[in-house]
Amino acid sequence: MTVIKTLGKGATAAVLSYKLILLIWVVTLVMVFMVALPLKSFLANIFGNSMAVVRLSDGFDLGLAGDMGKQFVNLLSAVTSGGLLLLLAGFLLYTFFAGGLFASYATAWGSLKMNTFIRESARNFLPFLKIAVLMLILMAAYTFVIVGIPIIAVMAISDGSTASSGFIYIFIGIWALGMPVWLFVADASRRWIAATGSGKVFRALGAGFMALKERFWLSYGIVLVILILNAIFVLLSLWFTASSVPEKGGMIFLFFLASQLLFIIRLFMKSWRYASVCEKVTLPARDNKRM
Repeated sequence: MTVIKTLGKGATAAVLSYKLILLIWVVTLVMVFMVALPLKSFLANIFGNSMAVVRLSDGFDLGLAGDMGKQFVNLLSAVTSGGLLLLLAGFLLYTFFAGGLFASYATAWGSLKMNTFIRESARNFLPFLKIAVLMLILMAAYTFVIVGIPIIAVMAISDGSTASSGFIYIFIGIWALGMPVWLFVADASRRWIAATGSGKVFRALGAGFMALKERFWLSYGIVLVILILNAIFVLLSLWFTASSVPEKGGMIFLFFLASQLLFIIRLFMKSWRYASVCEKVTLPARDNKRM
């Protein structure tokens, strides 16, 4: 089976799981509002109807920080803590829902009922969390070896010359080309847990590396293509957000709807990767049955 066929079947499975994707979107939106609304009230208490809002609309004014005094410190603390809380909650939330998505793609072709989806998400949460932490450690070590050490060495030798800066981009390119390998192993490991019901994390990682070895270029290709499309989509989304932010009126609501549509598409693309990896991993068994 080719990369295109595998991606096509993965896209079909992701589309069939649209109800699950919409559930994840709704929960994410509620979580963001739980952090954003108290922060909005806090900002309103600080600024009120002062001219500070007008000054901020033209860009960050460093003099404003001095005028606010202790309130600026409180504002910075609130924004920082809110952002960190949102990041942590998002990491745990998506780790949780990944358990249900992989169960759906590995066992039910995207057609799990909501109650089964939540149950599978809860059952797989701890093993998936362990895999996520282990893979983050492995990818951090990989980043340090491929990018960190060469950059330190090059900067020490060349004293930060322009030629050395261009040379650094080569290592960054090598790092980027290696990322699909780690993402495939993580996804294949989670697929193994979802399909077997086992919580043995190291066995799952072993199964993930074995799945990578079988038809390596197919494994690598499906993740690489989706990552490239994701990168293009993120860049276009950032361009749209930066160039289309309205100031007031009904356009704000339309902008909100457009941004949420972009976020749902982003969730679909993540689910597409999960489903495509699950489809690829099941290929040997299916091929054997046909023979």
